Amino acid sequence: MKALYRTTGLFGVAVLALTACGPEDEGARDDVAEDSQEDADPDGAEEQGDTPGEIADEEGEEPDPDEDADTEAGEAGEAPDFADIEDSVWESSSSQESVTITSEIPGSMMGMEDVTHEDEIDDLAEEDEGAEAEDAEELTEPEETLQVVVAGEMTGDGSVWQMEDLVDYLLYDGGDTIYQTVESFIEEYREFQPEEGAGPDPEELRAELEAEGSWVDVTSTLAGQIETPQEYVETFREEMLASAGMDSLAETGISGQAETRDGEDVWVYREDVDDEFVEFVIIADEEEPLLSEISMDSDGVEISISFTDWNESEDIAEDEPAEDDVIAEDELEAIAQNLMQ
Repeated sequence: MKALYRTTGLFGVAVLALTACGPEDEGARDDVAEDSQEDADPDGAEEQGDTPGEIADEEGEEPDPDEDADTEAGEAGEAPDFADIEDSVWESSSSQESVTITSEIPGSMMGMEDVTHEDEIDDLAEEDEGAEAEDAEELTEPEETLQVVVAGEMTGDGSVWQMEDLVDYLLYDGGDTIYQTVESFIEEYREFQPEEGAGPDPEELRAELEAEGSWVDVTSTLAGQIETPQEYVETFREEMLASAGMDSLAETGISGQAETRDGEDVWVYREDVDDEFVEFVIIADEEEPLLSEISMDSDGVEISISFTDWNESEDIAEDEPAEDDVIAEDELEAIAQNLMQ
């Protein structure tokens, strides 16, 4: 599951890069790094799939889900054994030209929970020691779900790595060169700035950076951590098997059936254990089966990963920024140091 979890702890990169330019307390930087990884589950959390809404028919009766499943299965044929297609699914999915991968995950997996909620509770307590307990509880629920998108060329030549409105990376040279938009860099820095005075003022920094370019070169900080679409697919399989202690997912005995979802024939492989489940939805193509969706639920942690726009996601990729539009690492450090004098 490193495809999801390896990113935990990346955020706050802007803070670490900038606070390193001044004489702030070393312990503050360590606290940020530790907080950003807190609550992550390195052994893997599970994903959630879409649940069809219940739609009443003209007479006010709800449709029978079993009847719908039977009808869809009949149209799509039979699903092969998972063991027969497992290798083909992963190999085909990692060897395409482009794809859009969209993950819906709990904020705590990305190190976001402490920053967005616990700090608010601390501030509330400082302002009013007599604050009602229910006020604090309201701030902690429900947990925020974040959307992470990895899209474009499979090998990273212009592919993008985005998280909501906070992070926006551009990958090049197989992910060896990573750029971050100035807007994204500032928003990330503002979100994870440990304390006032530990680094430059965000708005002052924004003005200085925008005067120099539109992108920040963050390669030295993130190289090997931000994945191309191809790396995402390959690493996901490796880490999922490793966390399960298996050589093949077929060892789970997961069973499948043919269905038609959103007008597309698919093979659905699902395993339910108590209140938990794992489900793989594969595009029904015997010669080139491709991932469509992976969803899981474990210990109440739900995640959904969809794979769309196979070989049609090239337009998402961006041209590599011009050299004079990129702020190099040494330039960033110089700007930050000047602002902190």
